[in-house]
Amino acid sequence: MIEFAQPAALWTALAVGLPILAHMAYRQITQKHPFPSLRFIRPSRIPRTGRKKPTDFFLLLLRILLFLILSALLADPYWKKEAKPAAAGEGRETLLAIDLSPSMAGWKGLEEAKALAKRLIEEEEGKVGLVAFGHAILGEWKVGADPATLEKAIDEMAHDWRKGNAQALLDRASSLFTASSTEKKLVVISDFQQSDWQSAFRDLRSLEIDVELRGVGVESEESSRRKGNLSLVEARAVPAGPGKVRVWSVARNWDDEPRQASLALTAGGEVRKRQEITIPPFGSAQAQFILPADDFSEALVELETEDALSLDNKRSLWLKAPPARGFGFWAPDAEDAETSQERSFLKTAVSSAGDSGWNRWESYQDQADALRLGDEQSGIELLMILGLGGWFEEQELGPILQAYLDRGGVALVTPGQPFVKTISAIRGNDLLEFKFLRVAGGAVRLGNPFRIKALEEDSFLNSVFAGKAARDLYLSAIHRFGILQQVGEGIEVPIRDREERPLALVRTFQSGGRLVFLPFRMNTTWTDLPLRNSFLPLVMELSFGGLKTPSSRAWPVLEPGETWGDGEEVFSAVEPGAFRFGEQWIEVVPSQAESMPEVLSSVDLMQGLGGRSTAPSTDIARVDPSGEEREPLWLWFAILAGSLLIIEMIWSRPNQGYVSTNDSAHA
Repeated sequence: MIEFAQPAALWTALAVGLPILAHMAYRQITQKHPFPSLRFIRPSRIPRTGRKKPTDFFLLLLRILLFLILSALLADPYWKKEAKPAAAGEGRETLLAIDLSPSMAGWKGLEEAKALAKRLIEEEEGKVGLVAFGHAILGEWKVGADPATLEKAIDEMAHDWRKGNAQALLDRASSLFTASSTEKKLVVISDFQQSDWQSAFRDLRSLEIDVELRGVGVESEESSRRKGNLSLVEARAVPAGPGKVRVWSVARNWDDEPRQASLALTAGGEVRKRQEITIPPFGSAQAQFILPADDFSEALVELETEDALSLDNKRSLWLKAPPARGFGFWAPDAEDAETSQERSFLKTAVSSAGDSGWNRWESYQDQADALRLGDEQSGIELLMILGLGGWFEEQELGPILQAYLDRGGVALVTPGQPFVKTISAIRGNDLLEFKFLRVAGGAVRLGNPFRIKALEEDSFLNSVFAGKAARDLYLSAIHRFGILQQVGEGIEVPIRDREERPLALVRTFQSGGRLVFLPFRMNTTWTDLPLRNSFLPLVMELSFGGLKTPSSRAWPVLEPGETWGDGEEVFSAVEPGAFRFGEQWIEVVPSQAESMPEVLSSVDLMQGLGGRSTAPSTDIARVDPSGEEREPLWLWFAILAGSLLIIEMIWSRPNQGYVSTNDSAHA
């Protein structure tokens, strides 16, 4: 039978009074005919005009019917018929997504998630599927799987060690539903930690997926911060004098109240020392342990105090000295006195850049020579090219240097004689872009040396040279240097002379490599810098200042999920610990981001997920919860209304047979 989706619109049927009133008010005008005489016209009775009747009944009925059809069309008519009874939940699919990121191991999050998932499997109507996610998709069980299989999989779930990435779930969710589903629901069971979810986005509304968020491991939905976590954020071994090793560690308190904690140092399978510390609110505290050197190769620092998340309470570390950083030189085969003196100054400066402990620099000239021959496995971290000139192009060292820089190496270049050959070699290999004017000299003869201008505030050298160090740098004398102009884009000029002319060009590559070009040589003929205290920090800061290179040497430190090495020799970090990979010693530590107690609210989460959505209705066939099928009839009513309107327009057109005339008729 016919029903209406908008029955209130039927009140518009009152408009049928309009054509009735129009017909009642209509008066037919008598046509005048000229007549020569009234002699033969008989008088007649004037008809009564007190009661009026509508004229043209068929046109009136047509117009009334048109108004009724339009009123029904506005009420959205449809044909309702009883549908065949369907099984409960037919076409409905529910996908349970369980978060297995490391933070779920704390605050009883994973335990609550397992219990909630099992209950939902029993309660949800229709087919149910399961997906486990963390840094990536960790497991999938198709929609419609046996409930016993799903419950067994839930019992076997364990937390992942890699930092969580909720985007992996959102990108995969839509493909886990079947094509025959009429209702899709994604139930996400997670602690919704801020570090894992803050950048996740996917408009699930456009994918016709309804999202339900189930938070676990939190005190209440209104709370945006969990309590009760302490974490060990740092542990490092450094030399502590002859025959001793100092283990330095840092513990953090994520709460707004001070906490007491006990730190234990384990080496050789036994607890060697313990220390009690007080950690301030939202702060950290340090603890140090002294061990005999060479007695142990590995140690474990552990927080013995119980807290909400235990995964971040341990740090494994090596107690052995890491290999020293390597540096070397490229120079012409026949060195002159200037090159020899420059090599001596730079070698002394770089060698003394360490701390005589585990942060050491050593000259690896044999590896520098191997690199010069094209060996890409060289361990050189700083390459100094002295007196660059024609020999550089003759030996075709440009591509080798470019490959070294692309691998993250650092190179420092000084000019040779004549200066123009240095410029030609640099330009010919697309290393730097600038214009060379001439060599400024004669400062010694005139007794007026060139001075370094005050450093810019935003320069990476400004924080190093302050106070006495700055005065020593600004008093340095430069006797000769090449005048450079029109420096290209992407090249930094960290130091200039007092006339704004560049005294160093620095180009940093996307790989982390750096090329430093000095338009003067580091010897007493060109400058007195090697004789000043500012020489050492200037060389090292020009080479490494601002780079993501650690200030102190240590073993490679990775987080779970990261890799170390190239080619076939690649180490993949799986879980925290101290590992030996070939000749390399590696430390793997938990992701500090997983220790953060902040969680996102459901409002913020739904904004990133496109909001709660339901499958949109269609115009062909609608199915309501009562099990009745609805077939829309608006199209048929629209056709009928259009047909009636056309008939009315044809019927009510003016009579074309009548033509008025002003001519008089005479008998």
